[in-house]
This record gives sequence, structure tokens and C-alpha cells, in this order.
Amino acid sequence: MYGIELALPGAERNAFERDVLFPLAGLPASNVDEYYAIQTLVRELSYAGNEAARRYLDGEIDASAAIEWLERYALMAPAVARQRIRFFDKYRSYVINYNLGQDLVRTYVERTAGASVDRRWAVFGELLSSPMLPSSLFSLPA
Repeated sequence: MYGIELALPGAERNAFERDVLFPLAGLPASNVDEYYAIQTLVRELSYAGNEAARRYLDGEIDASAAIEWLERYALMAPAVARQRIRFFDKYRSYVINYNLGQDLVRTYVERTAGASVDRRWAVFGELLSSPMLPSSLFSLPA
């Protein structure tokens, strides 16, 4: 997921999606700003899903309570929340890769490479091509 940010940072991604992908998908480009505002809010709520998964998988709450949690704190529609529980059942804790994994990789790459885009690409490539435990992403000097 971080690779998308690296390849098409911020406004570049928005422009590409607005000018190329939205028309290909038959979506009105006039709604692009609203779409990104909503995406930002959804991303901010994504960790609520991690907590629902943790509580559910640890047996602290049942599926019904997890669905209620997702509806209340992640603002998911009931059908989406039920689908998310099926994902938890099938893939267990893999759910954290989408937000926590992306955040860990971003922090690691940016702390290691600094502001240089070329260096960020090099560090990201090294990360993808060599085995590394998630705990290693935390162990950088400040």
C-alpha cells in the first residue's frame, strides 16, 4: 500500500485518478474532492477495525458485538461489518497489514531515507527484497 503513495504522492495521485481512472470507471470527476475527503476520514477510523478484530479474535466479544463495534466506531454499514467479521474469521490478524503495516513501512522508509525520493525508492526496494520482521521496522535510531 505504501508503494502507491511513493509512486503517486498526494496531489499527483488525485490528479491521475481524477483524469484517468475516474473516467475509465465511468465515475464523475466532479466528486473527486469529496471522495478524497471521505477517504481521509475512513483511513482515520481504520484502527477501530483493528481493535474490533483483536477483541473478537481474543474471545473478548462475539461476532455480534464485533459487528456493533465496527458499525459504531468504524462507521461501517451492517453488511460491510458482517463481511469484515468473515475476513477476521478467514485471515485472522492479517487485517492489520492494511493500516498498521502501511504506517510501519512509511515510517521506516521515511526515517531511513529522509526526504530524498530516490533514496526512498531504494530503501523501499531493499525492504521488499529482503526478509524483515515487523519488529525490525521499530528498531531504527531516531
